[in-house]
Amino acid sequence: MIDATPETALRAGDVVAVAARRRVLLSGIVSIGEEVEDPALLDFPMATLDIVVTKSAAADQPLSVLAQQHGRGVALEKLIRGGEEIPFGAETVINRGDLLRLVGAARDVERTGKALGYIERSSSESDVVFLGLGIVIGGLVGLLTLNLGNLPLTLTTSGGALIMGLVFGWLRSVYPTFGRIPEPALWIFDTVGLAVFIGIVGLTAGPTFVSGLRETGPSLLLVGFVVAALPHFIALLFGRHVLKMNPLILLGACAGAGTVTAALRAIQDEAESKIPVLGYTVPYAIGNILLTAWGPVIVVLTR
Repeated sequence: MIDATPETALRAGDVVAVAARRRVLLSGIVSIGEEVEDPALLDFPMATLDIVVTKSAAADQPLSVLAQQHGRGVALEKLIRGGEEIPFGAETVINRGDLLRLVGAARDVERTGKALGYIERSSSESDVVFLGLGIVIGGLVGLLTLNLGNLPLTLTTSGGALIMGLVFGWLRSVYPTFGRIPEPALWIFDTVGLAVFIGIVGLTAGPTFVSGLRETGPSLLLVGFVVAALPHFIALLFGRHVLKMNPLILLGACAGAGTVTAALRAIQDEAESKIPVLGYTVPYAIGNILLTAWGPVIVVLTR
């Protein structure tokens, strides 16, 4: 049993293990002999590694080009961009900071990882210093106030933390050797943290909401529904008929603009596709910034 290289010459009687996508194997393209059963030949260690694209030569290149240059012996299992898994094809352009989950023989995955960027090893440890530094700097930035006449503009501590989260996330995409947070920890922050935040907002707003409902009547619910739904309705019409956007990408953009991750999950489940996430990430970041920064503006306008 030997390890094959590009220079290895096949001889009559050799038994080889061929790995490819199922449709390629079943299409009859790979036709070099009869299929035989050889469990020992197929029993070789496989490795799965996450590769963060950092090399300038690999960024902004389609997958087909990278596959020709570095893809021997490996398969792309997932493409994660901005924390969300996205669909990919041969012409998908890889961006700096994308995470590629590669599968293959350990030596091939290691070789490809070094050629594309940084190999992110599995670990249960979080870079607490990186996380804490971002929160502290974000809080200090949020304390700053810009006075425009009688209108004070401030990000607040939560908005400042969000801005620093975007900045520190960009730094990690450029220099992925620090700032790692495992996926389970991110899931806790994203799911449990969001649920706690919504619960606190509800508990805080509950008394004033009930009193406001008593004073204004059911019209408050109707106005709230119109204010929440009308922008998305207009965005859907404009995006579909004027911008000619893909419907799934457009729905993902609306979910991001509304800063509702649950809506994105619902759209993905209903469409049975990851495509909506392509329109989600940028509107989500902008929506969160405007949500915190424009609070004082809305208050002044209502006065």
